[in-house]
Amino acid sequence: MRQRGGPGWLDRAKPPRIITSIEIGSLAQSSRTRHFAQMANDESAFFEKVFGGADAHVDMRDARCPKCNASDFVNMPDLYVEALGRRDEGLPAVTHAGGITDEQILRKFGPPRRRSALVVALVAAIPLVAIAVYVFYRFGSNLGQTALVAAGVITIIVLMTNLRRFSDAHFHARQRWNRLYMCRHCGQIVGA
Repeated sequence: MRQRGGPGWLDRAKPPRIITSIEIGSLAQSSRTRHFAQMANDESAFFEKVFGGADAHVDMRDARCPKCNASDFVNMPDLYVEALGRRDEGLPAVTHAGGITDEQILRKFGPPRRRSALVVALVAAIPLVAIAVYVFYRFGSNLGQTALVAAGVITIIVLMTNLRRFSDAHFHARQRWNRLYMCRHCGQIVGA
């Protein structure tokens, strides 16, 4: 077997493929319609799927509303941003299908809020520090200092686990919110 660069390797090399103008047009059209909805065809596809990047775009073209059988939907985050923009600019509020106004959209269908783990950590830290202070005055400085360190470590553990838990819950709630759609005809909320 001849190695690349050795004598005669150019003789059996494949000629370059010529792309016609029709193929260029179809490639350009597919890249315009795709706009980051498709993943790269490489080894990182697994990691993108694990971290939620694989199915960022939901195709609602063939979906039907369960209430009115229409196929015209608007993405709830887009609807929320439009309503927020109209309110911030002082434009008159729009009443959407189903009698939903911009103010109702802003109240009911806003993005999920991230919860704070500091409240839980403080609720855990206050009694732990109180117990550590009691141990310090009751049993002496050596055991009291050990109890204070243990209270600090337990508080940090509570803080870190709740940070992770609240972050995961927010990520999943945000994913659900990004997949909400509203029917433009009847106002039915549909999850994709």
